[in-house]
Amino acid sequence: MIAAAPRHGYEIMTEIETRTAGAYRPSPGVIYPVLSKLEDEGLISCEAADGKRKLCQITDAGAAYAVANHKRVRSALPHRGGRHNVPFPVRDAMDALKAALRGRMGTADTTTIAAMAEAIHAAAETINGLTDQASEPDMNQIITRHRHEIRRRTLTVTNTQRLTPHMIRVELESPELEGFTSLGFDDHIKLFFDTGTDKPAMRDYTPRGFDAAANRLTLDFAVHDAGPATDWALNAGVGTQLQIGGPRGSAVIAPVFDWYLLVGDETALPAMGRRVEELPAGVQVITVGAVIDGAEEQTWTSDADLTAHWVHRPASAATNPAPVLDALRDLPLPEGRGFIWIAAEASVARAAKEYMLTERTHPREWLKASGYWVQGEADAKAKLDD
Repeated sequence: MIAAAPRHGYEIMTEIETRTAGAYRPSPGVIYPVLSKLEDEGLISCEAADGKRKLCQITDAGAAYAVANHKRVRSALPHRGGRHNVPFPVRDAMDALKAALRGRMGTADTTTIAAMAEAIHAAAETINGLTDQASEPDMNQIITRHRHEIRRRTLTVTNTQRLTPHMIRVELESPELEGFTSLGFDDHIKLFFDTGTDKPAMRDYTPRGFDAAANRLTLDFAVHDAGPATDWALNAGVGTQLQIGGPRGSAVIAPVFDWYLLVGDETALPAMGRRVEELPAGVQVITVGAVIDGAEEQTWTSDADLTAHWVHRPASAATNPAPVLDALRDLPLPEGRGFIWIAAEASVARAAKEYMLTERTHPREWLKASGYWVQGEADAKAKLDD
């Protein structure tokens, strides 16, 4: 494809999807390592075009290699086409495995190679042991974790918007977002804020949205108490720069549920909104958002069947579980298999989790709870999935 015309990574992914009639679309984690390898070998050259995406074109050495190996390329095409009946989650996992192997094979020692082979054999044994009748898969089957390359990137603000009186949306762009990957709706990236010292202040935020074609990242900031993130969001304007890192990894929930319940406060709304908008038709999603008042409610659109509930309580009561628990007690849950996601101040998230497990007897494996913040502690989070 690059021999025919210069292309950037996103165009290559789209072209492959088109050529396979939608049967296969490689992920950024597959395409960009391959492009880097080809560039290292001198077969292609990639340079930023128009100040945005890197445009890759074939070199003389690459053209000669393509001509000399055209039979090998043609023989590989039917193999790819034969994957049209493989479900997307499996294809994506296969590509992730191949990318991981390509990244390690060149430098792996004998001990590492043996460990890699053992891991692959273990995965094969696990797959052979799966049955369609499994009614209660464990958390390892429900949530798969993906590791990403950690890079620090410098982005520039291109737009800001007040979604509500206490929620600011910021759009940032940069050529350095080439290859950025966020697979999970509750991924978090690290934001670095200048403090006037050698050590920046760091905060975790959810990627509210990412447009790979435009290299555009969207972040939503809940602004309440003073802090580095709130101060930055309040003063950010077009041209303001921000450094980010990550995400380190993604936790992806298997698409095997009939319904989803999302419970959270203002800090969780970016993840909740992203999840609602990403869910497909054919499933139900119920949200319970705790905010100050009606002015802070957000409107989301979804192909899924969405039912949104809002709990109003003052900011001073954000650590009181009672308003959220009252809403959950009055909430009817659909029939079928459901996944519950909870994120709020640690004590509220813990109380909501315990209520759903004990009073509503929801399976522990089908619930994920996080303390997105801890009262009285700056930049503190609490893991509640024990």
